[in-house]
Amino acid sequence: MINKLKFPVIDAHIDTFTKLKKERRKFSSHSEKGHCDLPRMIAGNIKAAVFAIYPASTQQQILKGLDLWFKLVSNPINGLMQIKTIEDFDRAQAANKKGAILHFEGAGGIDTKFKLLRIGYQLGLRTMSLSWANVNKYATGAFFKDPQKKTGLTDKGKDLVVEAQSLGITIDVSHLNEPSFWDIIDITDKPIIASHSNARTITDHPRNLTDEQIKAIQAKNGTIGINFAKNFLKPKNSIEEKLDLNFEDIKRHIDHIVNVAGVSTLAIGSDFDGATVPECVKDCTTFPALWNYLLENGYNELDINKISHLNLLRVFKQTWK
Repeated sequence: MINKLKFPVIDAHIDTFTKLKKERRKFSSHSEKGHCDLPRMIAGNIKAAVFAIYPASTQQQILKGLDLWFKLVSNPINGLMQIKTIEDFDRAQAANKKGAILHFEGAGGIDTKFKLLRIGYQLGLRTMSLSWANVNKYATGAFFKDPQKKTGLTDKGKDLVVEAQSLGITIDVSHLNEPSFWDIIDITDKPIIASHSNARTITDHPRNLTDEQIKAIQAKNGTIGINFAKNFLKPKNSIEEKLDLNFEDIKRHIDHIVNVAGVSTLAIGSDFDGATVPECVKDCTTFPALWNYLLENGYNELDINKISHLNLLRVFKQTWK
């Protein structure tokens, strides 16, 4: 078995803060419920994670989410440190803390004058998506079932992307439909992330990315975070959800994205605490076993370091101020 300390993880998307209250558990204590807490993040060598505020469809939801987010991050018992700059990753590690990156999952609650966007940035907002599985005043999301909407970014949505990137916020395209995705590609020269998406060629789901989208993200020097959700991993066109998904099912998506766009395009966006995941990645303690499987099946240590944290860190360096 590998030394897990070789491969620190920056997870591009988890929904843990939303789940804690629903599951009546504490972040500071080990639990058999859910997927992430402080003891399990330590066991999985999670260096930092993007902790989403979800949903962010209304101003009230964003304010409620921010209040909860800062209560959890500011409580010393939780062992967290907010990440606002690239240097904060090392500061958190030196302080023996886990890094927490603030994310808005959806932008529907942001006003059209972008006051809440600018306030969010001052509070540490560093990544955001424009829509979830819905249509709002900025963009159209990818629905979980067809038919899909054909609308893309609105004019205000395009302005929002420009304003967010000018502030130093990384744009996340994971939940966008294809027209909205391509509108973002057209208007940005900066790297983008698909924080938690897989390959549609392998699993034909509207939330997964086509090969053309994968190549477009590569062309922007962006990253794609492998999502552990069963629905996004199961074999293409399968009718029943497989109950025995394993590391090879995850590797199939990894292999495909690497073949299309190279290993420098790949990251991790587990969707822990936001999705039903296979037993092989039952929680965040399983990362070392995944890395070991990849090492035994064609990947080297540099590849794993790129996937686990270096690629995403590169994008943050290029998009944050």
